[in-house]
Amino acid sequence: MAKGERPKDSRRLSRKKTKQEIFFDEVCRMTRLVPKNKLTTYGAIARAMGVDNYSRHVGFALGKVKASDRVPWWRVINSSGRISFRPKDRVGEGTRAKPFTSLQSIKLAGEGHTFTEAGAIVGWTKKLHDF
Repeated sequence: MAKGERPKDSRRLSRKKTKQEIFFDEVCRMTRLVPKNKLTTYGAIARAMGVDNYSRHVGFALGKVKASDRVPWWRVINSSGRISFRPKDRVGEGTRAKPFTSLQSIKLAGEGHTFTEAGAIVGWTKKLHDF
């Protein structure tokens, strides 16, 4: 190779992934295992990954998911059976009288899930995916 010339296959020069990137990839992999019409919690993913107390980190990782990642992030709920707030998840303006709708609730409703007045998913404990 001549001086200053780049190698033809630059993939050979790829860097090692950081711990955060490895964690993100594993969260995405676990989330992809949750089938349609099933749910899981942030804590269940953390436990399945062997990091019991990292449910908040699972939530942070899912907050970084892009549409191009093809991860069904909407199937992950909190331990109370509710949707956790994601600012970028808002659909519409929302007021005190009529709160905004979230993209997650729309996607879950599209898979047949219904919600109580308090915002919990009806029968969510029976719909949990077992890793």
